[in-house]
Amino acid sequence: MAQDFNRAAELKRYRAWLHDFTQDLDTLAASRRPLTDAQLDAMFARTVVPGSRGASFIRQTFASRGSDGAYFPQPGPRAIFQGVLDSGIPAGQGGLYPETDPALDATPLTVWYLHVDVGDMANSYLLSSKHFTPYRLPPPGKLERNAYPFLLMDTRDGGLRLGGVSSELWGLVAYLHNAAR
Repeated sequence: MAQDFNRAAELKRYRAWLHDFTQDLDTLAASRRPLTDAQLDAMFARTVVPGSRGASFIRQTFASRGSDGAYFPQPGPRAIFQGVLDSGIPAGQGGLYPETDPALDATPLTVWYLHVDVGDMANSYLLSSKHFTPYRLPPPGKLERNAYPFLLMDTRDGGLRLGGVSSELWGLVAYLHNAAR
C-alpha cells in the first residue's frame, strides 16, 4: 500500500473531502440550536469517523458543551485550521495507525502525511528542533512522530473521512493561532 501512494490522485480525493468537511463545519457554525452527540455525528457522517479521535476533535475545538450536555457551535481557531488544511497537500502515508485505545480501534485509520505551506511563520515552527526531530517526510508506510504533520484518515470505500488530527499538525495550528493574537 505504501508504494501505491499516488500524490496526484490522493490530492484529488483530499480536495473533495476538504470541500465536504468545510461544508460540514459551515453547517455546524450556522446551527442555532443545541446539538446532541448523535446530531453532531450525523452532521459530519460523510467526513468524520463517528466515535473517533476526529469526532472528539470536532466537539472539543468547534463546539462547547452546555451544562445540559448539549453542544453549541464555537469558532475556535477555525480560520487558521482551515488555512492549514487548505494549503495541505498529501505527501505520503505512514501505514495504519497503531491505535492503543480499544474503544477507538473499530475503524482502521491510515496516517496521511500532509505538506503544509502557510508562510514563513509556519516554517519557523516546522524547522524548529524543539518541535520536529528533524522535520522530514518519513519513508512510505512508516509512522514517525515529531517528523511531519499528519492526519488520520479512513480511506476505505474510495472516500476519505477524518479519524484524527496529529499533535504535530495541531501544534502548528496552535502556534499560528497564538502568534496571530
